[in-house]
Amino acid sequence: MKKETAIFFFIGTEAELIKVFPVMRELKKMHVPFFVIASGQNDVGKSRIFQLADCGRIDLCLNEAPERKDAFGLFCWWLRTFSGAVGKIRKVFADIDFRHSKLVIHGDTVSTLMGAEIGYHLGMRIYHIEAGLRSHRLWEPFPEEIDRLLASRRARVHFAPGKAAAENLKRAKGKVFNTRYNTLSDSLGFSENIPAGEGVSELIRGDYFVFVMHRQENLVNKSFVSAVMREVKRLAETKRCIFIRHELTGEALKKFGLLEALERDQNITMVPRLDYFDFMKVLAHSAYVITDGGSNQEELYYMGKPCLILRRRSERTEGIGENAVLFRGNVKEIREFAAHLPEGKSRLIARKSPSEFIARVISANHR
Repeated sequence: MKKETAIFFFIGTEAELIKVFPVMRELKKMHVPFFVIASGQNDVGKSRIFQLADCGRIDLCLNEAPERKDAFGLFCWWLRTFSGAVGKIRKVFADIDFRHSKLVIHGDTVSTLMGAEIGYHLGMRIYHIEAGLRSHRLWEPFPEEIDRLLASRRARVHFAPGKAAAENLKRAKGKVFNTRYNTLSDSLGFSENIPAGEGVSELIRGDYFVFVMHRQENLVNKSFVSAVMREVKRLAETKRCIFIRHELTGEALKKFGLLEALERDQNITMVPRLDYFDFMKVLAHSAYVITDGGSNQEELYYMGKPCLILRRRSERTEGIGENAVLFRGNVKEIREFAAHLPEGKSRLIARKSPSEFIARVISANHR
């Protein structure tokens, strides 16, 4: 009996799903079937994206989320998950001809690398969305730069979101496509039509700024975190702050003895990490944003929103020198940024949908 070929998406985190679901939607519009495999790094099956975006469902989840969120815990989880992944996939999809099938990965998480390695061991052709981002520093950011480099070696079709990313892939094997825009532009366009979740309409009333700091390289430094929190409290005296409290952020603030004072501050509204659609509304209605998130940099670029990127280096070029300011290392820059905001711009609409283009390339010659 002849086996069938298939298209697979490999997703590990909510951040990956946010940027991949528009491609999945385009394939559904084209009536091209596909399967979704989740690594389990995040519990993406519960995401509102699957509920609201009509972009499929999880067909196989390889493992539960890691109990420990630090680097060691993630490493142990990766080894456990990867060790049995190929066997599980072969068993669940026993009627699939993997050597003539396609696997789509995204970005630079540890799950991206896992998907690339699984696809390689199964003999699949690997398509990498948001390929080509580089810091050109092996350990910064860690482990993202390593994930990117190794995933690119396995991929044979690379979708680069701009000229700089495409240039970084000049020596990559296979085909490189410059999509010009990030698929996030399509995600953002879709999110604008989703009603705000419970309590969000009240949250975004009035004048406020948004603060996000969740990267481990920032949170391990007590003196830096303390200094940044002092600046945030100072800014909140004149403009309300919506403080997005990621799990790692809360743990660090508690460890450093800073959490209680922030929670008592009536000018600071602490909220847990929001789902994508609600978070986009919080960003869109803000006066400005202070964040260390790379994806936030891209989102705010398409929104045209003033933002300070709390990273000394960014492999992303979106918005730098326009609506975005890159942090140089002195916490006084936070005050200076708020006092002299860069000019915002109007919402940037992609001239051509990168997600539609990617979907057409993936579906080409699919049997």
